[in-house]
Amino acid sequence: MKVVKVSTAAAALSDPLSPYWSSAAKERLSMMPTPLAMVDEVSPFLAISNDHGSVEEAEVAALHDGRTLTLRLSWAMPKAADKIDDLDRFVDAAAVIFPLARNASAMTMGAKGQPTNAWYWKAGKPHPYDVIAEGFGSSQRHDGATSSLSARAIHADGRWHVVFQRPLETSRDRVRFVPGKKTGIAFAIWDGRNRERSGRKSFSGEFIPLEIAG
Repeated sequence: MKVVKVSTAAAALSDPLSPYWSSAAKERLSMMPTPLAMVDEVSPFLAISNDHGSVEEAEVAALHDGRTLTLRLSWAMPKAADKIDDLDRFVDAAAVIFPLARNASAMTMGAKGQPTNAWYWKAGKPHPYDVIAEGFGSSQRHDGATSSLSARAIHADGRWHVVFQRPLETSRDRVRFVPGKKTGIAFAIWDGRNRERSGRKSFSGEFIPLEIAG
């Protein structure tokens, strides 16, 4: 997957329905239910879940203007779940995941000494979370503002469109994007109406290469 360099200002790309996105190169992602048997030690209840992963496909496009990386993730969701109005209700969400160590696994959100960095958007929340994780149950959520991470989302025509933006350069314990070099990327999506939360989600599989165009 490639992050294309453009002359369009990041502010213009922050609109999920901006006409710039209609002409941007897009990739289709096959999504699958997260395999949860591996979390038995952390959550035996979660490990027996078998009705999650309702989102089967997503579409992604990524651009940068030399200073800011902008990524738009889009998927079908006929009716949005964007508020919690009872104890058994959950909201839609999405995450973009990057490795911070060479052998980090997207499937397990990393491991001890092999951290991952995720951008986590949750419907109804004004700001995204910037997450550091070293395996199941280890996620540390930080306000996205601490690393200048932002997100805007719109539900239109039966689809969610979520735009994430963050400077290419940031602190050492977050993913850095260097033009001409590669990192990895993976995705996760939660269907709130299907009671998806935590490990109950769709995901894109292990990290795929992400090249930052020079």
